[in-house]
Amino acid sequence: MKKIRWRDVKESMRKGVHSLTWKWTIGAAIAIFFTYSMFTVAIYQGFTNMMMAQEHTNVNDTLLSIIEKLKNGPDHLTKDLIHQKLRTDAYEASLKEEVDEETDYNENFIYAQLFEKGVSVSVYNAEQELLYQSVPTDVRFKISEYPVIKELMIDGEDGLVGVAPVVSKDKVIGYVQITNELLKYHALSSKVLMAMLLLGAFALIVSGLLGYLLALNFLKPLKTMTRTMNDIRQDMQSTSRMPVTDGEDEISNLTTIFNEMLDNIQRYMEQQQRFVEDASHELRTPVAIMEGHLKLLNRWGKEDPEVLNESLNASLQEIERMKNLVQEMLDLSRAEQVEMFYQNKVTPIKEVIDQTYTNFSMIYPDFTFNMDNELTAAMQVKIYRNHLEQILIILLDNAVKYSTDRKEIHISASQDGHAVQIAIQDFGEGVSTEDLQRIFNRFFRVDKARSRQKGGNGLGLSIAKQLIDGYQGTISADSVVGHGTTFRISLPLVLTKK
Repeated sequence: MKKIRWRDVKESMRKGVHSLTWKWTIGAAIAIFFTYSMFTVAIYQGFTNMMMAQEHTNVNDTLLSIIEKLKNGPDHLTKDLIHQKLRTDAYEASLKEEVDEETDYNENFIYAQLFEKGVSVSVYNAEQELLYQSVPTDVRFKISEYPVIKELMIDGEDGLVGVAPVVSKDKVIGYVQITNELLKYHALSSKVLMAMLLLGAFALIVSGLLGYLLALNFLKPLKTMTRTMNDIRQDMQSTSRMPVTDGEDEISNLTTIFNEMLDNIQRYMEQQQRFVEDASHELRTPVAIMEGHLKLLNRWGKEDPEVLNESLNASLQEIERMKNLVQEMLDLSRAEQVEMFYQNKVTPIKEVIDQTYTNFSMIYPDFTFNMDNELTAAMQVKIYRNHLEQILIILLDNAVKYSTDRKEIHISASQDGHAVQIAIQDFGEGVSTEDLQRIFNRFFRVDKARSRQKGGNGLGLSIAKQLIDGYQGTISADSVVGHGTTFRISLPLVLTKK
């Protein structure tokens, strides 16, 4: 756990109770102290109840013991008889160690009750005249026909009064009253209460300290997150990230998600910046061409029908190329956001492949398209249908564009474990090993002059790869110069529950 530094405490106090740290500290302290208080009150209540029950038992046992001694004798009570039966002189002698060690335990118990501080034993005759009283008491005697022990206030404190008749030979010959001010009970209860209050104060301090420690520990990731966000706010290209712990708790998950969110934001910003840079770079050439033709026309070319016609045609071609370029760049930008908008889309793979094959066979009747589709109609892949069609069109369009004398294209599709494998092979120009490593880069063209003549901007394969990567698929290419190129696609299958 993090070591407490006094300057951190002072800084938190300076910020005031509105700080989340202090709110957490106070909340945790109150919760812990409340729990301790409830537990302490329950213990104290149980302890005092147990002591009170013991005092009831002591009073009852004393009553029964004294009655047992007094009922065996004459049919009336006298002062001499009571002193003889209760042997108060013998108890005083026992205090001076003048009696035998084998004195009866019950007698010693009675003597102890008779001379205990705060306890008064009174004996009355049948006419309710006081014959004996161990200690004077202000509690009035109330006759009772049966043994009874009551709780009442004595000098403003809880006390006990026990009254029982003395019956000899089926005749009531007197009454015994025991008054107990519960001095031991109150003294012990006060000590226990004081100890619990001191412990409560200590518990409040400890709970506050513990709450502060917990707040520092639990809020540490939030402070780290704040620092990270400030770093990124000052520098949008900052690589500052939250440290990921080895745990699998909510904080660890939050840290992972937060870092992924920052990575995505930064990636989207880089994509936006790259989009602007690429657009400005690629649009510079057609704009320059159009500008040159317009200046030519403005100077003298508009008077020459041949120059005018040539300039207008060239400008229209560049405008068309610019329109296609902008559309492809928009497609690429959307492809980079697949994970955000199309993650849960599925598509029947066989149907799309068959439809694309049919469309290209119709559009290019001079080409031979060979199909080897081993997939079933029930198979689905994790991809948006329009995106799958776009990928197949890009690859087949490239195969058509870069075919030479052998106008033949092979298409195959099969299942491989939990994925679908698609291969598109042409027998055209092929790509060198060096260029093969870069064909998926933006605006890369093997032969820029010929690609421009064929209407290519070098974005098609980049769009295809970006789409496939977004759906956790793979795309690769094999090629031999002069013999053709094969593109292979792997897309995850949607597993059906049995």
